[in-house]
Order: sequence, then structure tokens, then C-alpha cells
Amino acid sequence: MKKNGIKKAHCTIYRKGMSRLKLPPYQRKKKSTGSLYRKSCPPLCSLPFSEMTSVPSNNIPNLPVGFMPLENQVAGHTFQAGEIGILRENDGTILKPAAKPLCGAREIKFYETLADATDPSLITLRDLVPEYRGTQKIFVGDRYVDFMKLVDATDGMLEPCIMDVKIGARTWDPLATEEKRAAEEQKYLSCKKALGLCIPGFQVYHLATGRVKRYSKDYGKKLNEKSVKDALRIFLNADSGLSRALLVQLLSGLWAIQKWARTQKTLRLYSSSVLLIYDARRLRSNLESKRRISAPNGNSTTPPTAECNGSPTPFNWNVTPAPDPIQSYQKIQRSHSAQNNYDEDLKEIRDKYNFMLHRMCSVEKKEWAIVKMIDFAHAFPAEQDSLDTNYLFGIENLVKMFEEFLKECE
Repeated sequence: MKKNGIKKAHCTIYRKGMSRLKLPPYQRKKKSTGSLYRKSCPPLCSLPFSEMTSVPSNNIPNLPVGFMPLENQVAGHTFQAGEIGILRENDGTILKPAAKPLCGAREIKFYETLADATDPSLITLRDLVPEYRGTQKIFVGDRYVDFMKLVDATDGMLEPCIMDVKIGARTWDPLATEEKRAAEEQKYLSCKKALGLCIPGFQVYHLATGRVKRYSKDYGKKLNEKSVKDALRIFLNADSGLSRALLVQLLSGLWAIQKWARTQKTLRLYSSSVLLIYDARRLRSNLESKRRISAPNGNSTTPPTAECNGSPTPFNWNVTPAPDPIQSYQKIQRSHSAQNNYDEDLKEIRDKYNFMLHRMCSVEKKEWAIVKMIDFAHAFPAEQDSLDTNYLFGIENLVKMFEEFLKECE
């Protein structure tokens, strides 16, 4: 009886211990979307990965089944701040509220104009913004609200790192009041004056510590011309090594926006942002696989393939190919009885074979870093046949900083 009691106690302790284990976000069971969150909102400065699935708040109203607050929203109006924030749906789309009548109507008109555009610059712009899927009325709290339905750029990402970069030294539109203009002029003053951009917020899955870090507008307001580069390094997980693959993917999107801004004379964009997104899970895998290739036995026997800051660069396809593992195996089979290093030779074959497999599979078709232009509530038609120098100034400086990071890989 005593033994049974001890065994039962051990089982109880085991079950309690297992109940406290936390699953990663992509494995955790989702909470019901129709109920109110009743717990207070925890600080978001540095949450573990497993705690980033949802952020409960007393300010979140009842929502229809199938809709939930966008948990990785990094800037703009949020439910946590007592406003109507962005929702997400399980079909890979997000819903941005058009709560302010004038601004909301202007942004809806912007997306609908793009959908039917014949102007070459607008056709090009259509590929640089999230895919628009019309509008939808949703009952939020005690009233119906118009939402714009957009494709979620983070859909399918397990650990999305997201940064909102507002472009332009001037962020007020031509219809702004004097009070609004004065308030906007003081926001993010150092960054906007020097670089024509600012960072309202971002989140990053920090590879070195295994924690999610969130940086709000209060952090962004303290940045200046020099420290903004430190913020970009944090976002890029540079302390684990700047990744050439990540930088090239982000730059490909930024270059496309830069090229558009250098030629378009159709629009004037105020308080518009560029959204930088990548999957930290894929970055981690990319860095680890390249490190394994550069040093399969602890000591690198292949040509230097390190990326920036100690991580490997993309493989040099012009090096002498590794020996055929099948021929090497057959050679060992004929002579292994006279060898004492049979296991070591087999290990070398396995390493070379893995190396060859990685070379064949290293180019993945699906991108894991994306750049999109967002926020067009203050988009106006150009009154003159000239470039939008305000927007161009900001995007040029943002591209320049990322190009400087890429040069560190040389």
C-alpha cells in the first residue's frame, strides 16, 4: 500500500510538472476568440517565445468568432491602448480598421485605385503593397466598424520579426491643422531631421537569448542618427552574425521601393511606413547550417565561407567538388579490414555527403524576408509634375544603412 501511495504521489507530481511546461507559439492551442480576456496585460519588453501567442487585456472587446487581435502588431492603434486595433483571421489575412472616417475613406480609396490602375507607376506600386481584398464590416464591442482586408505578410512564419519604419521628414499632410503639424514636427525629431525616417516600433525573436523583445514608440523617440543603426542591428540579430542571405532579401524589397520612388510623380505619401519582416526560425536555421558546412569536423576543411561577423557566407560554387561518397565508401569496403580508422573514414564520408546535399538544396525558392509599403491614410495626388522628395529622402537613407551592413559581409 505504501509503495502504491508513493507511486501515485510521483505520478501526481509528474502531471503537475508537465502541466507547467509551455509549448512554442505554433503548437499552443489557441484561445477562444469570442470571449473577453480578463487578465491584465503583462509588459512586452522581453517576453519568452512561448509567451508571445497572445497578449490579454481588459481593453479588448468582444469579437465575432474567427477574429482575434493581431498579436504581433508593432505600431499604430492597438486594442491594448484602448483603441480599435488590427485583427487577424485564420485565412491568412489581417483586417485594418478604417475607424477615422476621413483617413479611413482615403486609404480605402487608395487601395481601390491601385486595383484598377492603368498608370505605370501605380501598377508598379501595386506589387510593393500588401494584397488588397476589399472591405468588411465587423461588429466590434458595441458597433460595426469598416475594415480593410489585406494579406498577412507574416503568414506561415513561425517566429516573425517585424519593424515599422515611417518614411519622410514631414509626416503631416496638407490638410493637417496647425496643432497637428506642430505636434508631428516634435515627434522623432532627431531621426526625421537627419535621415527622413523614424521607427515607431518593432519586435524581434532574439536568437542569443531565446526571448522575444519588443520596442515601442517610446524607444523609437529616443533614437538619433547614430543610435538608429543600433536599433537596426538589434532587429537583424546582428550579435549572432549579420546574415548575407537576410540582408539581400530585405534589400531586394528596399531597392524595388527606392527605384519606384526615384521615378514616380503621381503621389505624395505622408506618414507612410515600410514594414520589414523576416522569420527568425529560418534565420537560425540558415546560420547554423552554414556554420556546419564551414566546419564539419570542428576544424574547417572547406574554403572560408563565413558570413558577416563570424557567420558563413553563401557557398562558393567554383571550389573543387567533394569526392563522390559512393566511390569513397566502396574503397573503404575493399580495405577496411586493414584499417584502424574505419569509423573516422565513414564519418568523413557522411560529413561530405551532408555537405553535398546542402549545396544542392541551399537555394530555397520560398522567401523568408519581406518588405512591404503600408499605411496610406495620408496619401495625396501630386499637384506638380515632380518627385516626392520627402519620401525619397527617407527611403534613400534606409537603403544606404542596409547597404552598409551588407558591405560588412565583404
